[in-house]
Amino acid sequence: FVLRGGVRYELEKDVLRMTSFLTFPNGNVRQVIMEGKRGSLERASMRLDATGEGGPIYMVLTELAPDTILINEVEKESGKIIMTSSLSVVDGGKEIVQVSHELGGSKAPVEGHQVWRLKKASWESGGDTEDNSFRDATGR
Repeated sequence: FVLRGGVRYELEKDVLRMTSFLTFPNGNVRQVIMEGKRGSLERASMRLDATGEGGPIYMVLTELAPDTILINEVEKESGKIIMTSSLSVVDGGKEIVQVSHELGGSKAPVEGHQVWRLKKASWESGGDTEDNSFRDATGR
């Protein structure tokens, strides 16, 4: 099966908004919007919280200049990190590679892995265009 999804990062002044969306094989779509405010430039990390109804997690993003972001997804109630990811710009900025590790219980500390290769594409086209005028990134 093929999962289609994407992520959009919008930076306006010192506020970052991340919109991620995923279409499952049965056609259901899940969309999450999170945002946070960047503090002092001396701090490499910032927190993103879900907008609207909220959600069970928040994210901590840490910049590793010049081309990588580390992400921890944290369960609000317990404070436990449930997923750790890295986003790296590759191929001269034409692509983003995201590698994620789903963290679990004591029997299996790492329950799964995800690898996404994100390229600029139009969501409406199903991600099958090389038209780099779009700001969305669609992963397969």
